[in-house]
Amino acid sequence: MTENIFFKINQFSNIDDKLFEDSVKEFNGELLYSTVSLCHHCHYHVPAYTYHYNNQLWLVKHCKTHGISHHMIERDYEFYKNLVYTPKKDTEQDLQVITEVTDRCNIDCPHCYHIPDNEVRDTPIDKLMEKYKSWNLDMEKVIFVLAGAEPTLRKDLADLVRTIKKEWPTTKVVVLTNGIRYSDRDLVQASIDAKMDAICVGLNHHSYINNPTVRRKQLEGIKNAFEMGLTVETISYTMSSVSELHDILEEILSNNWPARFFRIRYGSDIGRYPDQERLYLSDTYKLVKEWCINNGKTFKDLPGDNNLYHTMVSIDDIVIRLIQWCDETDINIEELDCGPYADFSSDGISNFLYSVIRRDIEKNQKIFLPDRIPEKYLFKQFSK
Repeated sequence: MTENIFFKINQFSNIDDKLFEDSVKEFNGELLYSTVSLCHHCHYHVPAYTYHYNNQLWLVKHCKTHGISHHMIERDYEFYKNLVYTPKKDTEQDLQVITEVTDRCNIDCPHCYHIPDNEVRDTPIDKLMEKYKSWNLDMEKVIFVLAGAEPTLRKDLADLVRTIKKEWPTTKVVVLTNGIRYSDRDLVQASIDAKMDAICVGLNHHSYINNPTVRRKQLEGIKNAFEMGLTVETISYTMSSVSELHDILEEILSNNWPARFFRIRYGSDIGRYPDQERLYLSDTYKLVKEWCINNGKTFKDLPGDNNLYHTMVSIDDIVIRLIQWCDETDINIEELDCGPYADFSSDGISNFLYSVIRRDIEKNQKIFLPDRIPEKYLFKQFSK
């Protein structure tokens, strides 16, 4: 019989396994393990099972109000089955808490889950610090990842970093940024002086927002950071179309950027979404592998931090994380019982992607969350 996790989750104390077994009989599907999902109609957490059918991975979920529904969550079951994930305690991934410090942004990207609002005033530093202290975590272990919209629009960003470092001297502070304002070397120096540990730059394809001036400033920002000694942890790309993949890989491989690793993601139905074909992680993986074969590049799978939504590979020894997000329709929360974490919704601190989806319901769709994230999936490993 399948592994059942529902006894750990108070919302689901009486689950009828036969309901799920009967539901997949017509497909001759093989139930794999129980999980939790979200009803994409009423937004409640609901019990679910994954199952294997026709070399695909599927999710069947049951809402008491809206009934049973089936959703393909990976096109290639063999690919999913061969992903290698080795959990390690206290990895950087599992220590990260991504926190929003502004709703403002200086660009308007089509796939950003955070729809910016440039009329909203930034939360003062003292109020942010009150929130961070209320987390009741061992803050010396937490890695702060300051996010937005665009954190560098805060004129007091360096002061915020400095305040966090003063309160918790050994903690690491990273900023998620589009890199535009780092074309100003004074901002780079201010970040270094505040002892900011690193930045993560969302660069994207040069046609992503069709603004050559913005792209030039982003590249200048990356160059300034490298030259002046501000660590660039990651450089990330979100594809609007798979036709962008060639240019993205060429740019990564030709620039010799000493980033720790790169991210390539295809868009998903969170926030704003142009009408795109739904891709799965195996699709992007196969496209990248085929590109490497056709262009004479080495391609290797990297075991470790892999799951249904991202896998690590290397191309000519450059490490790249390939990413495909789920959405509220097909989320498999048991796959997201890991870091990085975020505090984007009123639920509390949970897995970043999970938090993004709950944020979308609450802040983008402006729908009151009808229940809370199960305790099992909250960030609590390092509570005091």
